[in-house]
Amino acid sequence: MAQRPPQQPKAPGTFDAFKLARERGAMEGVLDVAESERLADRLAEGPGSIRWRIEGTVDSAGRPALAIAIEGSVPLECQRSLETFEYPVAQRTIAVLAKNEAEADALDAGSDDEVLVADHIFDPVALVEDELLLTLPYAPMRPDSA
Repeated sequence: MAQRPPQQPKAPGTFDAFKLARERGAMEGVLDVAESERLADRLAEGPGSIRWRIEGTVDSAGRPALAIAIEGSVPLECQRSLETFEYPVAQRTIAVLAKNEAEADALDAGSDDEVLVADHIFDPVALVEDELLLTLPYAPMRPDSA
């Protein structure tokens, strides 16, 4: 049986998470954080961008999953000095896919990976924003202000 060549990354758009996982597809792009309304109250003013990639995969138990990688930097306000600084971001998360909330609860109890209810079509930018929000510190401080 001939192997299929790996799929090329798709341009951003909505996607079916189970299909992406099954086909081992990938999507990638760049998020300009200054244009994100969802991030506005967590970031300081200034430029910042996050390169992202979402790949269909399986977890260590062979269940469908997404690998979500984000990398870049964002402007944050130091809670000690109140100065703006660039906060580096480099995060890779495996999210196991669940068909509904009941399956998510069962998977969550037996897995160290994140669990994502994939009962709808996803917007990759919203998924990246979610991941970034989870990655940002609650009380950011410049490394040199400690």
